[in-house]
Amino acid sequence: MFPFHYVLLLITAIFISSTFSRAPPKFADWFARHKFFPISLLSGGGTAMNHTMGYCFDNAELLKHLKLPCDIVSNNPNITAASTIVVSHTDEAIIITFMSTSNQQELVEEMATIYETSPFPGGGTVSKFFYNAIMVLWNGGIKDTYLKTKNKNPNYEVWVTGGSMGGALSSLMAGYLVQMGYASSSAVKLMTFGEPRNGHKDLADPVKLMTFGEPRNGHKDLADRFPSLVPWAYRVVHRFDDIPHIVPTNMGYQHHKNEIWYDNDMDVNDPFIECDEPESLKCSNSLSPDKWSRADHSTYFKNGHPCKKTPGPK
Repeated sequence: MFPFHYVLLLITAIFISSTFSRAPPKFADWFARHKFFPISLLSGGGTAMNHTMGYCFDNAELLKHLKLPCDIVSNNPNITAASTIVVSHTDEAIIITFMSTSNQQELVEEMATIYETSPFPGGGTVSKFFYNAIMVLWNGGIKDTYLKTKNKNPNYEVWVTGGSMGGALSSLMAGYLVQMGYASSSAVKLMTFGEPRNGHKDLADPVKLMTFGEPRNGHKDLADRFPSLVPWAYRVVHRFDDIPHIVPTNMGYQHHKNEIWYDNDMDVNDPFIECDEPESLKCSNSLSPDKWSRADHSTYFKNGHPCKKTPGPK
């Protein structure tokens, strides 16, 4: 028979481990609405960053906020990429977020350079603009901050998120971390919002990743690899959002799976459809182009997106 104090320690350990607010095993509206989406706004900096830190976390550190020029055409200082790194000890997670497109000049260059591609480590083809942006941020401060924090907290998960252009950068960064051995596939969680296509099919198949309104950022060769790199990865798309479709598939670009499509106002308790194919015709690709709308790109989760510190339902 075990001594009483051993039994008490075991019960305490089980209780503590059960209260950690880690990400659920699969997509959950509560977690997207009250955790990942508010967290994705961190890279906006300023008031939004301070507001998010105060409302999202009980015990967390804002490690670094970066905003660096990433123009690949003319060294325009107004074309930038931004990222914020946080460690949440409550969630046991290192969190990396990326900012969306911040001005018209950036959007023009993103579209003007879609024919320019870069090879992705380990195989795959991605947008040169998006890949350059994550490398500028990685070498500009993310790498040192991430590795230092990971060495101190080796068992923490890695949450990667962003919306729009930030979603494209998030998915590439999540894949890069795993491919280069900086994180295990089981530790990473990725969720994007309104993400454009950013790579070819050969890359598109684990880190935890959730993006919102993500454009395509790579070709089919990458999309096919992505699930083996980041199994826990979700692209959230709001109804008629046009950004996930503006980089066409006939140029070789393809989304990674899984898509979470809200064909509604994204109000509390609104249903969603999950499609586990990279370019499923059962989700937002079922829409004809005349339905696409920029309005839905800017209105994710109706009536706000209050961050919650509590774990929420699994």
